[in-house]
Amino acid sequence: MAQAAVIATSSARAVSTGSAAASPSAGPQKTETPTPQLTNTLAEPPSPHASRCNQQKPQAFLVAAHFDSHHALGLEKQKEWAGVLAAAVRYRTKEYGYVEGFGSKAWNFRTPFEQVKNVTFFGVPVRIHERVAGVLACVETEIRARCADYPYQPAVLSGARVRNTYLNGEVSNHVYGIAIDIDPMRNPCCGCVEPWRSNPRCLNDKSKFERMDMPKCWVEQFERFGFYWLGHDRIEDTMHFEFLADPNQIAR
Repeated sequence: MAQAAVIATSSARAVSTGSAAASPSAGPQKTETPTPQLTNTLAEPPSPHASRCNQQKPQAFLVAAHFDSHHALGLEKQKEWAGVLAAAVRYRTKEYGYVEGFGSKAWNFRTPFEQVKNVTFFGVPVRIHERVAGVLACVETEIRARCADYPYQPAVLSGARVRNTYLNGEVSNHVYGIAIDIDPMRNPCCGCVEPWRSNPRCLNDKSKFERMDMPKCWVEQFERFGFYWLGHDRIEDTMHFEFLADPNQIAR
């Protein structure tokens, strides 16, 4: 599926300052207060149901690396996109692994597929990068807690893939193991290539939320934890979520 836009920050790591215990004759010791570190996590406190994960926003430069964000904006914007894409490839390689033909193996000698983990989401098996398996579990917990009034049971999931499915120079987040598709026939991508755009659900004037079976409440819970939904893109790929937040900030 194709992709699309939100807010870039670098990952922040807390730094603590400690001092050795003082002897009785040394007098009181001054303790330095650690300098607060900026993070990309949301200010809103997470619900107790998903307390194992921070709430985050997708990082803007990763969203902007979607070809769909630039290709309709003219030649100059397409040239600009090449630099954004290069930065996104470097980041994803360092964090998730080297995809042959993109970036440098010197940044990460492991491939994403070597780090894929078999998990379940609502009882349905799916392969996903081990670094984001925990946040997917938090999404499920949050959906169960918040979306009970909108019952939905997925039947088909697609996660990590070996082959890149893009022909325009972009790298699918499926090959990095950080994307998941939920029920493609029930949640169509009406702006994608065939056979997707010929889905009968796309042949009407309904909104994207009316065309799909998945509840909007599900989308909101994915977004709460740093997944970007391609339903926001021009192509309206309603099945597709990808984790574009900071993997180093997932665990609370």
